[in-house]
Amino acid sequence: MQLPGDQRDTGTSRSGNLQPGDPEWHSRVQSPLRLSAEDEPVWLDQADVVIIGLGGAGVCAAIEALDAGCSVIAIDRFSGGGATRMSGGVVYAGGGTSMQRDANVEDDPGNMRRYLKLEVENAVSDTTLDRFCETSPGLIDWLERQGVRFGSSLAPEKTSYPADGHYLYFSGNEAQALYAKQARPAQRGHRTFGKGLTGKILFDTLRATAVRKGLRIYSYTEVNRLAVSESGAVEGVIFERVDPASRAARRIDMLQRSFARSTTLLFPKLGEKLKQRAAAAAHGNSVAGAIAAKKGVILAAGGFIQNREMVRHYAPKYSGATPLGSMGCDGSGIRLGQSVGAVVDRMERISAWRQFLPPKALAQGIVVDGQGRRLIAEDSYGGTTGYMIAEKAAGRAFIIIDRALYWQVIRQAMPGKGKLFRIQGAPALMALLLSSHRGRTLAELARKCGMDPRLLENSVAHYNDGSADAEGDTFRKDPAYTATLDHPPFHAIDISIDNRRYLCPTISLGGIVVDEGTGQALGASGLPIPRLYAAGRNAIGISSNHYISGLSLADCLFSGRTAGKTASN
Repeated sequence: MQLPGDQRDTGTSRSGNLQPGDPEWHSRVQSPLRLSAEDEPVWLDQADVVIIGLGGAGVCAAIEALDAGCSVIAIDRFSGGGATRMSGGVVYAGGGTSMQRDANVEDDPGNMRRYLKLEVENAVSDTTLDRFCETSPGLIDWLERQGVRFGSSLAPEKTSYPADGHYLYFSGNEAQALYAKQARPAQRGHRTFGKGLTGKILFDTLRATAVRKGLRIYSYTEVNRLAVSESGAVEGVIFERVDPASRAARRIDMLQRSFARSTTLLFPKLGEKLKQRAAAAAHGNSVAGAIAAKKGVILAAGGFIQNREMVRHYAPKYSGATPLGSMGCDGSGIRLGQSVGAVVDRMERISAWRQFLPPKALAQGIVVDGQGRRLIAEDSYGGTTGYMIAEKAAGRAFIIIDRALYWQVIRQAMPGKGKLFRIQGAPALMALLLSSHRGRTLAELARKCGMDPRLLENSVAHYNDGSADAEGDTFRKDPAYTATLDHPPFHAIDISIDNRRYLCPTISLGGIVVDEGTGQALGASGLPIPRLYAAGRNAIGISSNHYISGLSLADCLFSGRTAGKTASN
């Protein structure tokens, strides 16, 4: 489905087939070690399956390989968890999960597929999307067998993240009017049971299960080369490791924990300094080694959003936005695949989140571009709004509200029950108070924002005329999120992609092209690279077109399990 004004680029990605040494490589990953019969390295260790990156995809791959009777080693630059542990712990699942049934939410795989097709489009084949939807209830059951807990209490209203005590919610565009015409709305955001952001609970539970089953972990270890045979099969990995019991490892751990705090989002320069200090702590305190993989290597090291040079190269429209991810989301897994000929795609796809709920009153205003034209239905998912701002408005946009909505925003954003003030109310207040313009008339407001006064006046007039009837508005939305903007003064809140006073978090969605049935990495010829697999944000997957909350995590679990099963054969 195309959004209003959305003529999507279906052309070739700016991915290219880079190799180490290219000026745009921007990575510590080196060319592979080419093995010969008389030139094999001294392997420090070996396992049937070696996994690079121990986040959501990596830990699920490990569990599946262990259950298949394989020996498994997971390697992580830090202590494990990655972006999964930092996340809200939301798994996008539907088609009739046990939680949906308990909450009397009507859903089935076909209905789930009809909705997801609007978001996924052609990122994966219809066969893979069907499999994802059909196996979705089983994914939740599988997670529960590993010890993960979910809940069935429904969030009472649309929200960017449900408050404690609520675990099932509309985590995307399911209930938005344009999408609801195509598929019956159903709550599919399954938040892991617990308090606050529960990604750490989800990951820690899965990690404990994997360790109990026999997973061995090399922490504070960076893989910088793959070892390949003369035939091109991946035989193992070359790494540099900091002794986990050393002072250097303790410092790296402290730095990566500091990096995971919200202050890094507020102050990106601080995040850059933390990355530099972690690299310095590893430099000179690590020793080299090699691990043989008898059956396969799985790349599961996360996206590249923290590698700002890669973002500027592949997705320059988002280079001014705020990166959201772990310190290890530096693209190294993708580069390792490319170093042995793996093809990448959709590297320009970035998810940028402009979330307004709560406070609800923001979604009752209108979003306009830098000229004053209305851009999108404001009750759309934040990632959809961010996409439209970046791709269709040159990164510049505003929310227009009047005096009545202004005071409602303040009241709704204040701390209180049912809110996560740090990630919902506080950013809205900061934007309202520090990054907005005010005008006694719409024309005055437009001039202060650099808009065309006539365009803004026409946009507001059309909204006011149609706001009482959602079906009559070009940008249809739920009547609960409409208002009449007629109480001056008027306010324009800057929601531009690069506004540092109203942060726009982003993650990367592109990666290595894989055989969707096996997770095996593909080369330029379209043939699989022997014994190399990719999963999660290292690979193209379900969420590589558009992100909705929980879909990337669900894709990590789905693709990680696929890679773990096939690498075990």
